[in-house]
Amino acid sequence: MNNALLVMALLLSLLSLWLLVKAHHWEWQSRISQRLQDQNNAGARSGTESRRGLRQLGDFLTESSVTASDFEEIRLALAGMGKSREQIPLIYLVACWLVPALVSFVSFLLFGVMGGVIGSALAFVVPRRLIRGMGAQSELRQNLEAVELCHMTRMLMEAGLSLERVMRIIGVQGRPLLPVLIHRIDRFNRLMQSGAERSQALDELGQNKRIPVLRSYVVLMKQSSQLGAGVSVSLDQIIAEAQNVERNRIREETNRIGAKMTVVMMAFMLPALFILIGGPAVISIADALTR
Repeated sequence: MNNALLVMALLLSLLSLWLLVKAHHWEWQSRISQRLQDQNNAGARSGTESRRGLRQLGDFLTESSVTASDFEEIRLALAGMGKSREQIPLIYLVACWLVPALVSFVSFLLFGVMGGVIGSALAFVVPRRLIRGMGAQSELRQNLEAVELCHMTRMLMEAGLSLERVMRIIGVQGRPLLPVLIHRIDRFNRLMQSGAERSQALDELGQNKRIPVLRSYVVLMKQSSQLGAGVSVSLDQIIAEAQNVERNRIREETNRIGAKMTVVMMAFMLPALFILIGGPAVISIADALTR
């Protein structure tokens, strides 16, 4: 009995020593965790404050009368690329002002006054041209994808589905076929789920007038919802007209390629032909003159 009590007392003593050691370890661990959490919270607060400051600076530039026209062009291009209203001022601030200002400063430091002027001009012009070009390419791609949207809408509506159901199915199943246009369809579905009217959601879908096929699609859907008429024949007409326009565009691009190749031939091939044909004659004349 005494031996059992002795063994139990020894075990309790060892357990108390182990708990004492672990308690010290647990205290240090809790302090470290608390410190890391405080640092993360401070970083999040500083990140939020920095984003808020960038947003305020972006709003100042977008609302200024000096940069209003420049921002409107960039806004249309970024909206055509699917950027949200919150992202557009930040992208405009960073891509069109902060990065060019940094590049200009580095150009003046490294290349002097002349190099700094050239670098500043390129830094402020190139991003704007790139954004406009990317916006135009995105709008052209969405115009082509709107033809596929008309095909899928006609097929699903002929099966007896409503427009809301059609757009939800396209938003889930049509992403591989409509990779650029899908953000507008998602926006339409979110508006409909939030309780907006169909006409308001359709206006949001077709607000970009530089996508004519999608614009015609929106007008047709609004008329169909108001009059209750069928849309299959009208969708076929929109598809046929879009294909004719695209065919004419490709024909014009082909004609431009011929004109561009003419300039290339005149600049690079004709001098080589002149040298090849007239070179021996020039050499013969030079030999005759030297004799």
